[in-house]
Amino acid sequence: MKIVISMGGSIIASPSPSRNIDIIKDFAKLLVDYYNRGHRLFVVVGGGQLARDYIRVAKELGADERYCDEIGIRATRMNAMLLVAALGKWAYEDILDDIRDDSRLEDDFGISRIFVMGGVRPGQTTDAVAARLASKIKADLLINATNVDGVYDRDPNENPDARKFDKLSYDGLLEIVGEKHRAGVNTVIDPTAARIIREDKIKTIVLNGKRLENLRDAIDGRACVGTVITE
Repeated sequence: MKIVISMGGSIIASPSPSRNIDIIKDFAKLLVDYYNRGHRLFVVVGGGQLARDYIRVAKELGADERYCDEIGIRATRMNAMLLVAALGKWAYEDILDDIRDDSRLEDDFGISRIFVMGGVRPGQTTDAVAARLASKIKADLLINATNVDGVYDRDPNENPDARKFDKLSYDGLLEIVGEKHRAGVNTVIDPTAARIIREDKIKTIVLNGKRLENLRDAIDGRACVGTVITE
């Protein structure tokens, strides 16, 4: 299969990369395992706490939304480089600036090695990048590996009684996440990504990226804890 994983920055950078070294290593081992089974793997890494901390300070210093987005993009690429370091020879070392005009994504990327990248341009999160990438390569599956067990009607970290959805339609997802992106805002899926998922009917699963056996179940098509987004 062609599999795109939107890897939340929280898996690598929250509360700090030094606290997540074992998680990063185990995630890399999982990717190598599936790559060696013949799957083509594409991972887009988010900014996590690193990005949010820098963006918060930049806003206090007077930076506008676009500038804050640029800061967040750089944080995502730093996190992506840590995953590349863990993957070693199994990953491409270069981190692309964009996906729109890179023929390697279709001709070679994901075949010779595992493809890893971060954010690409202001105005969208890495979730949106992952959705665009899944659309571009006609992925069989898009996985949003975040820090919660799926899509909830409210933020479960702030609302203990939040309700999780086991399944959602594309329209239902868009209703929950809203319409507008803001730099540094932490939502389960970016609104732009939700629109792309709906328009291209991309099968998507939202789950906790630190629960690796559950992630394996999702990839292998078994029942898993998460939210499956389909028609």
